[in-house]
Amino acid sequence: MSKVGAATKKHRALIVILLALIAALAFVCVWLYLHPRAAEPQERAFPESGGNGLFSWHDEVFDPEEREILFELMRSQGLTELYQDVPFNLPAAEVIQFCEACRENGIRPYLLIGEPEWALDKSGTGIRTQIQRAALMGFAGVMVDVEPGSTSEWKDDRASVMTTMTRGFLRGKTAAEENSLEMLVCLSYYYDDYGFGEELETIVEQGCDGLAIMNYDREDEIGQIETEAALCKTYGKRLVNIYELQEVGKYDLEESHTYREAGLPALWESSEKLRDHYGGQKISTALHEYRALKTVAGEQTAATE
Repeated sequence: MSKVGAATKKHRALIVILLALIAALAFVCVWLYLHPRAAEPQERAFPESGGNGLFSWHDEVFDPEEREILFELMRSQGLTELYQDVPFNLPAAEVIQFCEACRENGIRPYLLIGEPEWALDKSGTGIRTQIQRAALMGFAGVMVDVEPGSTSEWKDDRASVMTTMTRGFLRGKTAAEENSLEMLVCLSYYYDDYGFGEELETIVEQGCDGLAIMNYDREDEIGQIETEAALCKTYGKRLVNIYELQEVGKYDLEESHTYREAGLPALWESSEKLRDHYGGQKISTALHEYRALKTVAGEQTAATE
């Protein structure tokens, strides 16, 4: 082939590439013209992760009037994260609307998920399925609450169940990353006391974006989460310290397990002391749960009138 022919072929190739780039650019310009909002940031993003939060297990909050009561109560307590259970029979459109209302009110919503049996599934199928559901409905993340204590397998072989549950969390974390969702794992404070320090470290390091600890014993709230706080600090993960507000006797709760009688001022005082003790760490407070908070806050208001 002559030099002239080679040069001509090279020029034609460059022209083809240039025309392809022009066509691609034209497509993008037309698409953005027809979909202008896609090129703009959303009017109001979810609040950043790390705020104080509230658990909610019941579906009355999807009613518009009750939803406003919820939001007002959260504002009064300085809560910006909501860990909300969603029944499967609730229309997806209502849930999407609820998440958008959370966004508009400065609340970061998480889908509250978990079944005891998930601790027996190392594939994490239940977690992964619910994570996909959360992504489709517009949640900012998931709060995974798997409590294996009620299973017969836990009574027979805790170590095996803990290993399986840990593997499930790792699979779930991969799914959360694939769906751009934050994954918080909710655990009781005593897993290290059972000798599961290694599994706990694996969960913190690889199986979550943050650890939420049910710190339901007022006798030693700071000391009970010492291991979890140290692990979260080591791996740069957030720690959510959960306080109980449900009444004594419910789910075998004793007075030392809940702030129902002590009240919200005592709860927030404890929260401040705990955060001061673990100064410099990403520690937030969560309240359990909406109905109980509504009752306690109402009693507190009535007492001051």
